[in-house]
Amino acid sequence: MLLGMVAAATITWLAMKPAMDVKSAESLVKTNNDFAMTNTDLPCDDVSIVRDNSPSLTKPFLFADVSCESDALQSLKQDLTAYIDLQKAAGKISRASVYYKELNSLHWTSAYGDELYYPGSMMKVPLLMTILKQAQREKSLLERKIQFQSPTKLTVFVPVQNPMQIGSFYSVQELLERMILHSDNDATSLLFTVYNKDLYDELFLKLSIPVQNAEDVYYRMAPSDMAKFFRVLYNASYLSSLYSEYSLDLLTKSQFKNGILQGVPSSTKVAHKFGERFTTGDLIQLHETAIVYRGSAAYAVTIMTEGSKMEDLSAVIGSLSKICFEQKKAQAPLSSSHKSLQT
Repeated sequence: MLLGMVAAATITWLAMKPAMDVKSAESLVKTNNDFAMTNTDLPCDDVSIVRDNSPSLTKPFLFADVSCESDALQSLKQDLTAYIDLQKAAGKISRASVYYKELNSLHWTSAYGDELYYPGSMMKVPLLMTILKQAQREKSLLERKIQFQSPTKLTVFVPVQNPMQIGSFYSVQELLERMILHSDNDATSLLFTVYNKDLYDELFLKLSIPVQNAEDVYYRMAPSDMAKFFRVLYNASYLSSLYSEYSLDLLTKSQFKNGILQGVPSSTKVAHKFGERFTTGDLIQLHETAIVYRGSAAYAVTIMTEGSKMEDLSAVIGSLSKICFEQKKAQAPLSSSHKSLQT
């Protein structure tokens, strides 16, 4: 009986928590001008609340944004811009962009953030989120077995060390783990046979990201848009807490080491996904998006690069990552009335 009471209380609290978070987020908007005047750490008073606009009576809070870059992060912006310009002048890259977002405040900044790039394998993250959203509705989906029959022909710089075996059956959960941990394109192809395209497209619309047309091989994204997928995982505002935690845990186990991880101490927990892509000329692109758990000052960062040599792009990502990690501004805590707000 006691267990039943505890379970009931837990269920009630879990049911109420989203509404409590939304109410807290809304209070920031309702008292926007007062908050801007009393909390000088707020970048600007143009705060927007991004909601899940599903056709239901509730409109869950996804994340909050401000339109202006943070003055407190201008030194970081200058350092990132100066380094990118230096590497361009040295011929190491043709271009690069960085988006940096503090996850426990409204502060953000970018360097050449309006540039667009081919996201490559980073698009495996929204596919992961779509499959897990389906699994919330269809509990047996992750256990479903799919037979692997033929490998893909894609050329990659980072080959899978333990490729899938033709004729073998793999569960959807095994395929998800192969896709994220090893960026396995064969696993990804099988997952596309069970994903819900409408749900996938809907995720992009919810986050105000241009929908990816499956036939568009030239689809490009801005760094800030790619970071949105990681932000809603951090907030557990799209998937359940269970599946958001599972997703980020998988991303912390990604086997790719030649990017953002180069710029942070080895003991730092990082949830990350890279992407690579050949372009129409003799240039290649290498990118990575991550959540870096730097104590209480967790941040999301997307670094996108283009150049002629993969080793140069990898080194540039590592150096830009280090500049971000060494950013000294401590995230000022939100006032007590706004502590539930995630960004």
